[in-house]
Amino acid sequence: MNKYLFIALAMAMGLSARAQISFQKVIKVGVKAGVTGSVFTRDVEPFDPHIPGYYDTFDNYARVAGYGGITLDYDIGPRLSVGAELLYSARGMAYREENYDVVIIGDNGEEQAYNYFNFNVDYIELPVTLNFNVLPLESKTWLKVYGGIARAVAVHKKTKLRYPDVDGYDAPDDVKEQLQHVRTFNTSVIGGLKVGGKKGKSILPFGDLRGSYMLSPVFNRSKAANKGNLDTKMFSLSLGLGLQF
Repeated sequence: MNKYLFIALAMAMGLSARAQISFQKVIKVGVKAGVTGSVFTRDVEPFDPHIPGYYDTFDNYARVAGYGGITLDYDIGPRLSVGAELLYSARGMAYREENYDVVIIGDNGEEQAYNYFNFNVDYIELPVTLNFNVLPLESKTWLKVYGGIARAVAVHKKTKLRYPDVDGYDAPDDVKEQLQHVRTFNTSVIGGLKVGGKKGKSILPFGDLRGSYMLSPVFNRSKAANKGNLDTKMFSLSLGLGLQF
């Protein structure tokens, strides 16, 4: 009995070692970080021009913020692979208005000062993608086009009103408030391009350009009479750099 148990254990250890080697060959682990610019697809209260008393002195802009996390790539063929990621992604929307109480003197003379109002909505995101390498297999680099979906959970939801920080200007304190009625879970469709190296080094750099569009509205409630917030989705464009091991 002990002999058969020993043989079984030896076989199990051999299979485990073989599986581990196989795993290391086909699973590529990486890290990446970059910047994201995101916008709401509609103006939201109090900047929605369809509601009475809206803030008409503000113009809308993209919120530019950072993202980062880990990546996994599984090769299922010479050109085809499946990717999965765990990312922290800062998104939202920005508005600004001209501040005529402040004069900024820069290298090019007087510059306009602004007050900024940000909708900061940050997510933990789980993208899953299908990737296709369009370059020849013998190339030392790869260029992958990809598409997929990303499930996300909102973990940080605040608004921030920020005034110019200029010497000699007694600016009011920044105003931070909790952003209400943000949908906790959301799903985005994503697509993009990735380029990187695949030969000669154990640590390989890569770049990633991605577009993302949320399928459900950012908000699940609205105080506005026309309920415009219930139709407000989000589009994001991100550029990242990473290392694959």
